[in-house]
Amino acid sequence: MTKAKIIETSGAISGAKDLRPEIFGVHYNDCFINEAMKEYLRKNFTGSTKTKAEVRGGGRKPYRQKGTGNARQGSIRTPLKPGGGIIFGPKPRVKPNTLNKKKKNAALRQVLSRLASEGKIYFAEALDFKKTREAAGFLAKNFEKNSKLLIVTEKQDKNFALSFRNIKNVSLERAADLNMRKLVYCDGVIFVGAAIDGVKA
Repeated sequence: MTKAKIIETSGAISGAKDLRPEIFGVHYNDCFINEAMKEYLRKNFTGSTKTKAEVRGGGRKPYRQKGTGNARQGSIRTPLKPGGGIIFGPKPRVKPNTLNKKKKNAALRQVLSRLASEGKIYFAEALDFKKTREAAGFLAKNFEKNSKLLIVTEKQDKNFALSFRNIKNVSLERAADLNMRKLVYCDGVIFVGAAIDGVKA
């Protein structure tokens, strides 16, 4: 049975809490996680060139149709001229994440299970800090400076988030919005209250 360390508001570890084996106790497949991570890191292509219609200028015919000895031209922004539009040039395009819901949930369960096996899952019954100094002192009791931490809550609380906002490498997330990308590089994950039962995977 995998367990989460119970952490008090003072920062002291006061025991362990059993975790759901179907979420925190599954087999970790490194190859599958690598493939899933590639999908999460897939970037949209933003390069763009202008076509003849998008290049500025060229509204007037550059010279008369006949009698000049030149090829017929209707615009100085034709792709055949310097400074003209680009034929079949790149345009922005979205590369959608091809992971389906079943694979996303499987990746989330596997990463949570790995973190649990490494002792990086913590559970706090309640946290209610008013100042950043208090929140930083709480974290310093169990984590090294600049550790990458994720605090998972059941719902968003602006006042609670403000106490952690200026602490480097600490971020907050709702349990319902968790995904493996947000967890895979974490040094520690703290679930607050009912958030530990609100993970949808």
